[in-house]
Amino acid sequence: MRGYLPSLLAVAAAAIGPLGCVDIVHTDQVQALGGEAPGVGPGPTHRPGQPCLVCHGGQGPASFQMSLGGTVYDTQGQSAPAEGVQVQIEDITGASVTATTNSAGNFFVPLDQWQPKFPLLMQVSRGGVTQQMLTYSSREGSCAGCHSNPSGPRSPGPIYVNASQKP
Repeated sequence: MRGYLPSLLAVAAAAIGPLGCVDIVHTDQVQALGGEAPGVGPGPTHRPGQPCLVCHGGQGPASFQMSLGGTVYDTQGQSAPAEGVQVQIEDITGASVTATTNSAGNFFVPLDQWQPKFPLLMQVSRGGVTQQMLTYSSREGSCAGCHSNPSGPRSPGPIYVNASQKP
C-alpha cells in the first residue's frame, strides 16, 4: 500500500499543477469583454473601444500580439469611428512609430514591429487637425485601459480626432 501513495500523489500533483498556472484575473478580464458583435468576426475591425491587449498582450487567447492598440472616434460626443487617422506614438527613448486607424477606428502596433519603452507620448492627426495627449501614458499599451466610455474620475473618455478638449 505504501508504494502506491507516492504514485497517487504524483498523479494528483500532475492533475492539479496546470490549474495553478491559470491567471484568474486575466480570465475574468477576457470574459468581461463578452462575445463578438453580431456580424463582426475576429480581425482588425472587431471590438472597437475595448482594451486590445487583454487578448493580444501575450496571455491570449489571441495568438497575434500587439505592443499598442486602441480606437479613435471622429467627433467628441458621437460614436462614429475615425478612419484614416494617423496615431503617432513616441517612447521615452525618442523612438517613434505611426499607425493608421481602419474603418472601425482601430489602430494597433504589432509586437514584432515595435516594443516601446514606457512612458509614451501620443497624438492623433487627420486633415490638419491634431489632438495631442497632454500627459504621459505609463500604464499599458491598451488605450482603452484609460480611455473608456464614459469619461469620469478614472477615465478622460474615448479618444476623438475632432474634440473640443484634447484626449
